[in-house]
Amino acid sequence: MSAKPRLESLQGADGIESAETAFHPQAHVRAWWRITQALGNATTPAEVLHAVVHEGIQALGARGGAVALPCADGQTLEIRTTFGYDPVAVAPWQTMRLERPTPVTEAYRQKTPLFIETGPQALQDYPVLQTEMQNFSGSLAALPLMVKDQVFGVLMLTFSQQRVFADVDRQFLSSLAGQCAQALQRSTALERTERLNEQLLFLARASEVLSSSLDLDAVLESIAHLLVPRLTDWCVIHLPSPHGQQLLPVTVVHQDPAMVSFLRQFIEDNPVETTVENGAGRVFMTGLPEVIPVVTDELYDALPQSDTWKNDVRRLQLRSVITVPMHANGQVVGVLGLARTSLDRVYDQEDVAFALEVAGRAGQAVEHARLYTQAQQEIERREQAQKELDMANTSLEERVRQRTQDLSEVNRELEAFTYSASHDLRSPVRHVLSFADLARRALDKSQPEKVVQYLDVIQQGALRMNALIDGMLRLSRAGSQTFSAQVVDLEALVRQGQQDVRLEFPERPIHWEVGPLPPVWGDPSMLQQVMTNLMSNAVKYSNTRQTSEVKVWVETREHEWMVSVQDNGVGFDPRYAEKLFGVFQRLHPQREIEGVGVGLATVRRILMKHRGQVFAESSGGSGATFRFTLPKPRQ
Repeated sequence: MSAKPRLESLQGADGIESAETAFHPQAHVRAWWRITQALGNATTPAEVLHAVVHEGIQALGARGGAVALPCADGQTLEIRTTFGYDPVAVAPWQTMRLERPTPVTEAYRQKTPLFIETGPQALQDYPVLQTEMQNFSGSLAALPLMVKDQVFGVLMLTFSQQRVFADVDRQFLSSLAGQCAQALQRSTALERTERLNEQLLFLARASEVLSSSLDLDAVLESIAHLLVPRLTDWCVIHLPSPHGQQLLPVTVVHQDPAMVSFLRQFIEDNPVETTVENGAGRVFMTGLPEVIPVVTDELYDALPQSDTWKNDVRRLQLRSVITVPMHANGQVVGVLGLARTSLDRVYDQEDVAFALEVAGRAGQAVEHARLYTQAQQEIERREQAQKELDMANTSLEERVRQRTQDLSEVNRELEAFTYSASHDLRSPVRHVLSFADLARRALDKSQPEKVVQYLDVIQQGALRMNALIDGMLRLSRAGSQTFSAQVVDLEALVRQGQQDVRLEFPERPIHWEVGPLPPVWGDPSMLQQVMTNLMSNAVKYSNTRQTSEVKVWVETREHEWMVSVQDNGVGFDPRYAEKLFGVFQRLHPQREIEGVGVGLATVRRILMKHRGQVFAESSGGSGATFRFTLPKPRQ
């Protein structure tokens, strides 16, 4: 008795003391017959307790009484039913730790009836009850409900006046307590048998449900509805998330739909992590069941959580909880949670064994559904592969035509390249030869200043030829480079292009205007060459302006992206736009703007690999806009 109510409240709810006579044989017979009749009509533990308290206590002439039964933790007694007591006075006595020295707990521990005939005797034997017993003037009896050596609980009787318990009275009360214990044992065994039958029927029905469908969600939902409300108040089935770091509540069933919504919201706000600090997560990791027979408010208060979290959990009314793993082929595939919202019947090890049986069957259902899903995915994959093969065969002629067209384009480009190379490469070679001859003659005539002048021209020709060779190599690599398409971050390409341009033109003031750039599809290294080349040209050809204005944006179309790079430079004659993309083709003199005419040819070759196109627009003198397209990949 952890709290201290006034015992005068236990002398009768009406507060009236009646003169009770001592027991005598006729009273014994009447009490025995009355209790026997009441117990004979009781078939469940609850009915037995009701008969003992409401019939037996009155038959024994007591003014009040109660029955306390052990809790599942084995350390606490709980008053299950009372008669003649003020509920307010009983509330602090509702649970009693066994180590607390009270008549009820001592009778349970010692398995011996205790009879307290006077208030002074109670104070002497139980000093801890000083406050409760100071105004008590009656007698008490605490009778263990025993069958052989097994104690099922304690019957407590309160008599409003002092009385002497003679040996015959003590034997009679002990015998009646034994009779009550036998009835309690019998009804408990009967209830356990009925529960076992119900569980067997449930398992049979569950087997039918599990074998009726391979739809995992439907199967688990059916199992949960079988459990609620027959065997539990709450049922939650967790399956691991795709990454395995959380448990997702795939099935939540409760008699009150509002509670289901509340729990789902609670789990969304407090995800179930697969860690040893979390109950369900710990069960998933260890594969071991857990049971909390009695969830008290003190247990909630001890948790290191916020008050809001504790209040939400209290609203869930979880009073007895089982959490068990769902096994399949030696692996934990999920977690089954069961909970009761009252302490009328708490979970025990028999319930854990049954929950494991249900969880095992549910785990097999999860595994079967997974295998079925894999089989369906394999079938779909093969069907898709066959469809792709059919499409490939159907489009073979188109691919051959496209390859032939590409080859023709390459041949035309090669012819143009051969002509341009022979012409453009010969030009610096002629300069080198002719001015070398002039330098030799100047040396013969001792004209050093002319020798230096001619050597400068020779050096420029060599540099020009080296630049042409480098351009040819870049163009060649662009044609032979392996094409590896993937999702490309266009924003990253533009940022890199800006850095490259700043290094190329460190003194040039540039104003960039970059619009939203979606991810595109292509080879990232090749597309980097395209973006850097176009952005570099935009700055190069606007060097006559005070500030280079460069704008980059993307238009998204149904089947392609169109990327545009615009400048405020010198522009070009639109009649010769196509010549811009030829090898060594230039529309501006070398003395005005340096270059070898290979960059845009390289851009064109790269975009050919992407099945895209490149265009150039200008009205001359007012800047230029270069656009290229990238096809969107087919699904």
